[in-house]
Amino acid sequence: MILRMTTVRVAIVGVLALASGAGILRAEPQPAPSAEASSSIPYTVSARRPAHISRQNSGGAFTALFGVGNSQSKVLQELGSLSVLMNSDIADAVEAYYSAPKARLIWVDGRGQNAKAVQAISLLKQAGDWGLNASEYEVAVSLEGIPRNSSDYARTAALFEASLSEKLLMFLQDNFRGRIDPNKLSNYYDFKRKPVDLRATVYQLSAAPDLTAIFDRFMPSNPKFAQLAAELHWLRTSGEGNASANVNKVIVAMEEMRWLPQEFPDRYVFINQPAYMAYYFDGGELALSMKAVIGQQDHQTNFFDATIKTVQFNPDWGVPQSIIRNEMLPHLKHDPAYLDREGYKVSVNGKQMSSARVDWAQPLENISVVQPPGPDNALGQLKILFPNPHDIYMHDTPARGKFASQDRMFSHGCVRLENPRAMAAAVLKTSVEFVNQEIAGGDKKDMPVPEEIPVYVSYFTAWPTADGVVHYFDDIYGRDAQTLAAIAATSSSRNQT
Repeated sequence: MILRMTTVRVAIVGVLALASGAGILRAEPQPAPSAEASSSIPYTVSARRPAHISRQNSGGAFTALFGVGNSQSKVLQELGSLSVLMNSDIADAVEAYYSAPKARLIWVDGRGQNAKAVQAISLLKQAGDWGLNASEYEVAVSLEGIPRNSSDYARTAALFEASLSEKLLMFLQDNFRGRIDPNKLSNYYDFKRKPVDLRATVYQLSAAPDLTAIFDRFMPSNPKFAQLAAELHWLRTSGEGNASANVNKVIVAMEEMRWLPQEFPDRYVFINQPAYMAYYFDGGELALSMKAVIGQQDHQTNFFDATIKTVQFNPDWGVPQSIIRNEMLPHLKHDPAYLDREGYKVSVNGKQMSSARVDWAQPLENISVVQPPGPDNALGQLKILFPNPHDIYMHDTPARGKFASQDRMFSHGCVRLENPRAMAAAVLKTSVEFVNQEIAGGDKKDMPVPEEIPVYVSYFTAWPTADGVVHYFDDIYGRDAQTLAAIAATSSSRNQT
């Protein structure tokens, strides 16, 4: 259900430049998720530890050899006595950089904090504009008001140097891949987390005279991310009655955007589960949209990305054992021959026989049930395959009436399409007439797509359309609440000193 939509009212610029039918025949052909998969997992925040920088006290020899000023030398030496709590991977990078013999201070020079430090702090202060919690990136120590000849200056400068490096690395990493690991939320998330070379990034920060290019490289470049940022700004300044709830939806959406590629390719399929919609983009423009049916509460559709490789015409359906056990056996107890009447093929240990003759009390591993191709097949007359560990795919369905429902959670996890022939034609780069001909042939047939296409099986309760309007949807699976709780736990851990 769409809760609300608002037109994007401001443009965000870079921070550094700110001015089925009833019955078993309609069952979705997917196994029921395990009990483990059907519940959330208590979120475990990233490990944190003190960074320990190793500095050899070489005094004047160090200053002369590497051309480091005496005041900088003192600050570098003080770094060796600090213990600053950081995420473990960031601590590794900070230790590696500042422990190197030729290490240079990045943020402090002979006059105190340098211009690059001012730029970095300005950037961190605006973290909230990008859906982050600005308090996580605050540098708690300042050099303002501390005379450079005071006994506390070198240690304070060292703490400032290490803290700013830690906060900026965390900010860049969070913008690039998100604050939380979605795979820790529940088994309904499946993402290969983007790698970040933090050690290389520290050296880039040290060498760069300006941070703009580095910041731009770590920010999502998808225009929809900028639209969400603009919406977040408007919500926070509009004073609307439902702004608070929608702010949370936008913050979650911006976090989820970071789990996906920095930018989408020219051709891709995008499924948004809370919207019950599927979209095909070509040349970066929306070319096709249609209603979709997704998984029931007990058979939720996963959030992941994959690659479309094949269209299968006239598929048969090998009924999963979970559906045989949970949905077919109750029917068979009262009507042992009903699978025969409905055209299913039943085999026991590889030998086909009538369902009425099968001993259904034996282990189900011995039994296979297959529905042959045809218009009444639970998969309809085609399916679009994108290999993934969840056995989820898009497909046709004979249960056309389900698309008239507003809330379309009826499947066992797969995505049923309102207009599957048009989607098949799109991914095959062919015509609907060609698809119709292949189906009319009646034979089961696999056809590779001429060009592999990414598919994003996503979950966004706030999502902008091409015309700059952000739509809001119900949190149908309760996943936003899990994400917000994980974000809060992460913030709490990071704000501990």
